[in-house]
Amino acid sequence: MMKIKAIIFDCDGVLVDSESITMKVFIELFAKYGATMTSQEALDKFVGKAFNQILDCIEEEYDVELPSDFEDQFRAQTFAAFKTDIQPIEGIKEVLSQLKLPYAVASNGPMSKMQLNLTTTGLIQYFDHHLYSAYDLKAWKPDPKLFIHAATQLGFSPEECLVIEDSLSGVEAALNGGFQVMAYVDGAEKEIFNKKGVKTFDKMMDLLDL
Repeated sequence: MMKIKAIIFDCDGVLVDSESITMKVFIELFAKYGATMTSQEALDKFVGKAFNQILDCIEEEYDVELPSDFEDQFRAQTFAAFKTDIQPIEGIKEVLSQLKLPYAVASNGPMSKMQLNLTTTGLIQYFDHHLYSAYDLKAWKPDPKLFIHAATQLGFSPEECLVIEDSLSGVEAALNGGFQVMAYVDGAEKEIFNKKGVKTFDKMMDLLDL
């Protein structure tokens, strides 16, 4: 790695533990329309994908037609659950409070979701308005445009920034944009990322040493 001058964090699964809540709502809603799946199947299919990609995948794979207000249903249920159940990733507050480098968050999710989850978990104070959403750019990972935009706003080139991700599409976006990247994953997932030449870690506090 060349010298790192800034860090760009993904949000879901890296800053906040939202994936299990999101998958639960997806499973419940999809089942209403004839698409049933297990929690593991949902994780395998959806993590790191843009919302519209997920809907397209379900409609094609299960031969179902989702209603036009599906996203409204999904956002209402997830936002209600986030307000009561969302938690910060273990160790992330300590990491953010000790980091000496500039940093930002760049998420495939809408800005309203990011703001809600970071506020509820007490993390919003650390980001000084450096929150960037793919929805605002109309460009979702693995397109690198979101990360490039975040780097530009921080005042650094992609090569000077380290991206912290937990999904393959996010890692691909970082690599596509010329960023340094590390994956916050555990278990069998490590091997998948290591095969791509991506360094992994499974304890957020380790990031300070890494």
